[in-house]
Amino acid sequence: MASLYHPFDTDHLYEYTEDGNIRVTAGERQGLFTTQGIHISGEFKHADPQICVWVGNNPDATTQLSRPRMAGREV
Repeated sequence: MASLYHPFDTDHLYEYTEDGNIRVTAGERQGLFTTQGIHISGEFKHADPQICVWVGNNPDATTQLSRPRMAGREV
């Protein structure tokens, strides 16, 4: 799964979860957020929404070049 340490809060790891959310961890503390940065659960109540969107925007490698994604371009 995709993950990224925040560029300014370098101890905060943003990870894409199997259920399509973002887990933010720093040491033993964590929080769960939507890919838009909306809090779902956990000790952390705030996350960087731009990092959540960036980590959550992972195209499926098996379909990223499929015809519907290519908008009619020749493959």
